[in-house]
Amino acid sequence: MVDLQRQPNIYDVAKLAGVSHQTVSRVINNGPYTKEATRDRVLDAMKQLGYVPNAAARALVTSKSKIVGILVSDTVYHGPAGMMHAMEEEARRGGYFAISASVDPLDGESIAQGIQHLRRVGIEGLVVITPQSNSVKAVEKLVTNIPVVFIDSPNKSKKLSAELDNEAGARRATEHLISLGHKKILHVAGPMSWFDAPPRVRGYEEAMKAAKLKPQVIEGDWSVPTGYEIGKNLELDKSKITAIFAANDHLALGLMRALRQRGYKVPERVSIIGFDDVPESAYYEPPLTTMRPDFAELGRVSMEMILGRLESGKAIKGNSLVPEIVVRESTAIAPKL
Repeated sequence: MVDLQRQPNIYDVAKLAGVSHQTVSRVINNGPYTKEATRDRVLDAMKQLGYVPNAAARALVTSKSKIVGILVSDTVYHGPAGMMHAMEEEARRGGYFAISASVDPLDGESIAQGIQHLRRVGIEGLVVITPQSNSVKAVEKLVTNIPVVFIDSPNKSKKLSAELDNEAGARRATEHLISLGHKKILHVAGPMSWFDAPPRVRGYEEAMKAAKLKPQVIEGDWSVPTGYEIGKNLELDKSKITAIFAANDHLALGLMRALRQRGYKVPERVSIIGFDDVPESAYYEPPLTTMRPDFAELGRVSMEMILGRLESGKAIKGNSLVPEIVVRESTAIAPKL
């Protein structure tokens, strides 16, 4: 009689099916030399008992945990959260399970602990969503015997790298403002220690120089309060700035609020375009024109790369994903000052 007050184990399954525990193990791990009728009895016993095979124990037998790790930082942001959800779905479709460890990308000890946690559960591959060089260097040092995908790493020598074309997206955002007749266009950048901030600056500067306009860059971070503080101190009248390209939507939100409080109308006096298309950007006042990266596709492609390497030894190489522009009400034809 099985004690239902505890979790059933392999011996309970063997007893109910009338076989040895070695036979149950062979069925769980798709081993050979098991009759179909015996396999059916074992599977039926597992179903009756609600037995779920232990992944770690199974890995000892098969050397396959069917687990992919995700090392991630800054999950509060729209991009990493969207990528993780897509990765988990893609892993399940491929017969794998994704498990994540959240780390502080600026703390070497935190990164090491996250990697150790993932290695203890027997991951077969790793996806890294930590857009700072510290974390990439730590992973390169500590993870050497399993495939790794780096997302948006600037190091083009990586064998496995899924990339968002931040430079092309920033160039398109700036070209949109130029097409509306703006000549004095400011870029409020993200922190230069993040991989995606410098290419957005480059894309902006390329578009400005191609139009024979002078680039102007202020470095910020990714937060609403920083956008607000910058907006409070901008000298729009003196500088004649009529448009701002913010490196992400949260910066754009802070900028819009500060400028409106100072009596500047958006977009009548100053047009603002963001980047990321966070879900709430369509409900800003006014609704925000922005660049929409396909974060879900980026996550899917990165997981597809890992699974391809694990299943066939060949990684599927993906193209850089270019964000699309979403035109709303925060950009308009340049005013005549």
